[in-house]
Amino acid sequence: MIKHQGGCHCGKVRFQTEFDPLLVYQCNCQRCRRMGGTVSVFTVYGKAELEINGHIHEFVTSGGSGLPVHYFSCANCATRVYITPEFLDGFQLIPLGTFDDSLQFEPKMEIFTNYKVTWIRDNGCLKESFEESAVIERIGAMMENLDQREK
Repeated sequence: MIKHQGGCHCGKVRFQTEFDPLLVYQCNCQRCRRMGGTVSVFTVYGKAELEINGHIHEFVTSGGSGLPVHYFSCANCATRVYITPEFLDGFQLIPLGTFDDSLQFEPKMEIFTNYKVTWIRDNGCLKESFEESAVIERIGAMMENLDQREK
């Protein structure tokens, strides 16, 4: 049963999953703002949990961890559809705005708050904030959520 789905702006790339995300978090780093045009919110899934179809363009750059990050965008409309950071081998990040129903998720954590723009406010959903990348904390939150999420 498809639980969540989404895709690019033009519809030529689509994804679907039967699972809830392992984690939803907000990234305030300059790289994400530049790559996405604004503050970025991501959902995290295991690679095997997502079915992605369509013609994709890949761009690779260094991430905050110093390891490569692979950005995958629609080859037609250039919407960034998913990201695979090498520090999280086996996982994919799906930008919140690519879901057909993007209002269903709220971030519980934010990272790189030392780069956060001053006018960003939250509604109280952010339970944890970290000045830097918080790799260990994100992995810990994903492991905690693994036992709690529903298929």
